[in-house]
Amino acid sequence: MTTLRGTIRSTETREAEGYATSVVAAKEAAVAALDLDGFALTQTNAVESKATGETTIKATARSTATREHEASGPDYEAALAAYRNTVPEGWQAQHVWVVAE
Repeated sequence: MTTLRGTIRSTETREAEGYATSVVAAKEAAVAALDLDGFALTQTNAVESKATGETTIKATARSTATREHEASGPDYEAALAAYRNTVPEGWQAQHVWVVAE
């Protein structure tokens, strides 16, 4: 019997936009509009810049939630398949290691 343990991470993301007459102020507004409790800022992109000088920035944050995950099988291949098949919707595998064979 092979047992695999690992860490899975939530794939939940949040997005917000900020508008201002400068890129810096638009970025600050976009980041301020995100609720970063349990989330980490991953990206900011300029999505629109008008001739009037107004800029739109889109900010994206990813959940920092993780949890342990485990699965077993008669051999490594079966245990790995069981591990992957039991990762819940909205989560992704991050690390996996063999516990016992």
